[in-house]
Amino acid sequence: MSAYMLWLNANREKIKSDHPGISITDLSKKAGELWKAMSKEKKEEWDRKAEDARRDYEKAMKEYSVGSKSESSKT
Repeated sequence: MSAYMLWLNANREKIKSDHPGISITDLSKKAGELWKAMSKEKKEEWDRKAEDARRDYEKAMKEYSVGSKSESSKT
């Protein structure tokens, strides 16, 4: 998942509460505006989180793949 999507998932409810009754389309636009206005340092924080999530995913997939191969060789 991208840094923006991680940030959006973490902030969607706050945006909705700050703008009651906001439509999904307008929420997306508002989120884009907030993301663009965010400092480089804050975005880098989310980039690190995205990189960590990517590494965790790759590790889990590698472990799953190894587990699947060892299970299939038992049959």
